[in-house]
Amino acid sequence: MPIIQVIARAIAATSLCSAMLFGCAPSDDGPGAVSTPSNVLDPQQVFALVSDDTSESDIRTAAASEGYRVLDRTHLAGLGLTMLSIEMTPGVSGKEAINRLESAVPASVVGVNHIYRPQQQSGTTGTLDYAGEMMKWPQNGCRAQTPVGIIDTRIDTQAPALGSAKIVTRQFFDGPATAADHGTNVATVLAGTGRLTDVTLYGADVFGREEGVGLAAGADALIKALDWMADENVRFVNLALAGPYNKLLDLAVDRAAKRGMILVAAVGNDGPRADPLYPAGFESVIAVTAVDVNGGIYRKAVRGPHVDVAAPGVDILLDTGSATRLVSGTSIATPFVTARLVGDQSLKNVRSVDGVREHLAATSTELGAPGRDSLFGYGLVIAEGICGN
Repeated sequence: MPIIQVIARAIAATSLCSAMLFGCAPSDDGPGAVSTPSNVLDPQQVFALVSDDTSESDIRTAAASEGYRVLDRTHLAGLGLTMLSIEMTPGVSGKEAINRLESAVPASVVGVNHIYRPQQQSGTTGTLDYAGEMMKWPQNGCRAQTPVGIIDTRIDTQAPALGSAKIVTRQFFDGPATAADHGTNVATVLAGTGRLTDVTLYGADVFGREEGVGLAAGADALIKALDWMADENVRFVNLALAGPYNKLLDLAVDRAAKRGMILVAAVGNDGPRADPLYPAGFESVIAVTAVDVNGGIYRKAVRGPHVDVAAPGVDILLDTGSATRLVSGTSIATPFVTARLVGDQSLKNVRSVDGVREHLAATSTELGAPGRDSLFGYGLVIAEGICGN
């Protein structure tokens, strides 16, 4: 799942997705981007960014199996990444090498070494600025009306961006702790500067590293996490993950919804021809897709009649305080919607998914055909005037 536009931008980013269950994906070459010998330093080289030792080992193995040669390794301690320069065999294009390596190691980000030249423009773009402006978020954020749950990887509770949030965490799998990048990114969207204030986050760590599978969450872990959220009376729960239909999870989601829990989930990044992924595919879940700064659909987003709403999710500059990442995917769009719901004073006593869905339908801005459509649902979620501060 590629994340980042090109290698120079990737240096400021990190891979969010290590397993199929994540509803996130790296952004790759944007519209109109073309790699030619004139804008690539060495057409016979690609660069790979990885975030852990296992991924580095896997990318080296994949490169060797293709006959490629690893030329250099640079540890980027400040970014939490390792960069490998890889020389392809003669006759292999950069695009071919990228496809082969990323297909073999989905947790990697691979790109050619594009050339960049000075491009003068006035003004700068700060962390999450386009997302906040696009959604018309109140400048100082909104006071959380209720606690919010995050079912994801573990959260780095020491991340500077989360310093004002109260965070309660629990692990729902056996084994050592895994990377906290993804859960921390989601929590940062919810509780970072300009989003929710006075917020309590309940973080359910459901992802373990399975032999032969990698980072994965079982349906059993999700069900246990939902049960914990229900016990804690958490009303809004963010699920930036996706996977196949599971009848056990179906039942658990249905029970949670009937008890007043509002679940908000990423539609997933398997592409426009994919069948619905879950839990977003369940009727009792708010399904979120991603759009870019111009309101265009994220090209890898799953589509279908189950899509409810859209939120910014392409090239989001995310600053956790300890790392800066450029991220894309339905996974990063989802917490924008969850935050909007949690900050909305008019939803304080609404405990049905139908009620929330009707509210979103009435307050979102159309992006596609009139009414609900399979790309954008009811349109772009708007946060203007929602605060109960």
